[in-house]
Amino acid sequence: MNKLVFIENGRVITDSLIVAETFMKNHSDVLRDIRNLGCSDEFRLSNFAESSYPNQQGRQMPKVDMTRDGFTYLVMGYTGKEAGRFKEDYIKAFNVLEQSLRQQMQPQLTTMEMVAFLANQAVQKEKEDARRDQELKALKNGFETITDNLTAVPDAAKVVDLINEYSRWTRMGHNEIYNRIYDTMKDQHGINVLERVQRERDKINTDRIKSIGRPYAESTLKKMVNGIDVMVRMGALDKFHTILVGMLAKAKSERIFN
Repeated sequence: MNKLVFIENGRVITDSLIVAETFMKNHSDVLRDIRNLGCSDEFRLSNFAESSYPNQQGRQMPKVDMTRDGFTYLVMGYTGKEAGRFKEDYIKAFNVLEQSLRQQMQPQLTTMEMVAFLANQAVQKEKEDARRDQELKALKNGFETITDNLTAVPDAAKVVDLINEYSRWTRMGHNEIYNRIYDTMKDQHGINVLERVQRERDKINTDRIKSIGRPYAESTLKKMVNGIDVMVRMGALDKFHTILVGMLAKAKSERIFN
């Protein structure tokens, strides 16, 4: 069966002579059929190649080598029961020889190459294990930090430090961080910190106006009454702290493992 096809330049091909003999056609008719194919120039260049063979008198005569795709395109128009059988034989021959060619082209590792391959696999595994160990260590440290923060009694300085840390991890502005936590406190606990801050500022301003006839500057009021101090007086700093710790843990986890 393999006489129908052969290997040349790393490809399984057949030629017009073999096609003519197999399908019992004149070689000149097969060459004419190839010339008259309605395929694109790109397909023709990729799948048909002009070649030659010596005839009985030693003269070089033209023939055409063709790939599996070129052969398939050519014989699509060949009909009849025998033609159908010949097409099947060609397909089987192409499959057998192409499989053999693939097996021949698979790289055969020498003993030293195999040793190097296994050593490289071992190194890759060690790197993967080291990376996994680092991730687990980071995760453990993260949980320890969360546990310490949740169990520690919050104070104003600690909360401010955590706000700064969260800002570094997320690149989020401080005002946005505070407002986000205030919204969560309002939703979860019904505590409106901003409203309480504004009431205290209004009271201080009202007392000043009664005293000297003019209010404080806005910047001065912000320094005199801030959210942290108000939450300390309200006894709500622990709730703010717990929400902040959870947000920080989530931000760290996303940065480390994503």
